[in-house]
Amino acid sequence: MQRNAAGFTLIELMITLVVVVVVTTLGLPAFADTLQRTRVSAASHSLSATLASARSTAVMRKEPVSVCPMTAQHRCRMDGVWEDGWMVFRDSQRSGQPAADSDILRVVDPLDRSLILRATSGRDRARFQPDGRSTGSTLTLSLCSADSHRLLGRVVLNNWGRARTERKPSRTAICSNIR
Repeated sequence: MQRNAAGFTLIELMITLVVVVVVTTLGLPAFADTLQRTRVSAASHSLSATLASARSTAVMRKEPVSVCPMTAQHRCRMDGVWEDGWMVFRDSQRSGQPAADSDILRVVDPLDRSLILRATSGRDRARFQPDGRSTGSTLTLSLCSADSHRLLGRVVLNNWGRARTERKPSRTAICSNIR
């Protein structure tokens, strides 16, 4: 008597599970790396776009506009920590802080917890003059891995007010500006 039972045998099920485990084991590290690259790219783009927008706003309004890392109370931080978010504001009094809430033009949300974004020592913010220049020394913002402090990319703002990104630093580079 012949039976036509529908379903899987125990051996077929075990082979399928082994294949799934092998594919998952090999695929997860590659997926995590892809996810990290995507986060770095998104953060770099957001920061570059914010700087370009602030520069354009300063030229268009014919008044200074600043970009700085912010606190929860919408004040500028002075410690170079940018991963908690940043803001763009009219800085007509050149005080380095928004004079009123109405001066805040844009607020950018914090980065993913897997990333750290830090400014070079001595320059914690960017201020754009009405002609589009960024006064002071070159501002370098380093994107780093939160767990290993490995350098993942940079956004560099020159004195002419132009931002450029560096996306492929050395694999062994460590963020030196983690305070």
